[in-house]
Amino acid sequence: MFKTRERAWSPYVSGIVIGLLVVPALVITDTALEPAGGFLTAAGHLIALTGADLRQPNSLGAHFDGPRNWWQVALLLGIALGALLSSTMSGSHREGVAPVWSRLLGTPSPWRRAVVAFAGGFLMLFGAALADGDLTGHGVSGVAQLTLGSLDFLAALAAGGLAGGLLLRRP
Repeated sequence: MFKTRERAWSPYVSGIVIGLLVVPALVITDTALEPAGGFLTAAGHLIALTGADLRQPNSLGAHFDGPRNWWQVALLLGIALGALLSSTMSGSHREGVAPVWSRLLGTPSPWRRAVVAFAGGFLMLFGAALADGDLTGHGVSGVAQLTLGSLDFLAALAAGGLAGGLLLRRP
């Protein structure tokens, strides 16, 4: 049974719920679950405040207007709120830097952790732009549609995750 107050939710139930989100995304908005697109939409609107014309086809214009782009922004907000709700309901929400990051960075400084998190987030978004999608877009929506590029992406992601995990676990 699915219990929301446990520290770890069932990966099977969670996976089914996330997988079921692919159907309304494709039917209602004619787009896949791809939160990286939400970052591009939000960034495009922030940059447009400077007066830059971003509606050109080879710019952020493809991510600027329309319900399919704002769906991705809503998805991002839902992910953040869902993570907060999940950690609060399960009692696993904590303040400060996780012990593994304190050990890896050599300090429990939240500023150093924030810089590393920002750099990692930037690299992930850069990679998502290069791969034309992210883990959700390729790993959930792309695999659900059995696209070969998404299967390749998932294999490369698994290899990179294993390598990164080995680096974090080093003595």
